[in-house]
Amino acid sequence: MTGNGSTQPTPTADGAREQRDAIERALMDRARARASREHEQPRRLLQYAISLVAVLAIMGVTIFALDAFLAAMQKFMDTKIVDPAPDPKSPMPAFVVPAEVSPPPPADQDPRPSQPPARETSEATP
Repeated sequence: MTGNGSTQPTPTADGAREQRDAIERALMDRARARASREHEQPRRLLQYAISLVAVLAIMGVTIFALDAFLAAMQKFMDTKIVDPAPDPKSPMPAFVVPAEVSPPPPADQDPRPSQPPARETSEATP
């Protein structure tokens, strides 16, 4: 009873199933072989060593540049700021402000002391 809904496999379906099973088996064998090879890969010690040397070189150059910059800034901060000497050919100013000038008292404040010194009173005076 092949045509009336029986569950017996036909010869063409049986051949397709065997072919599908063979393909799945081949794919699984390839996957197993690849997985076993991935665990056996050699370590890349040379690549890691070169990367470490490159990182150390970059950090060294950066630290050296920062040190040079800070040394230059420290020298700049230590220099004295000196006014240039006047040119003898330049004209003299009409007036000169003295070096130590005391500022005038504020306008709202009286220049005299606000309280006269207190006199000593003695109890023995008649």
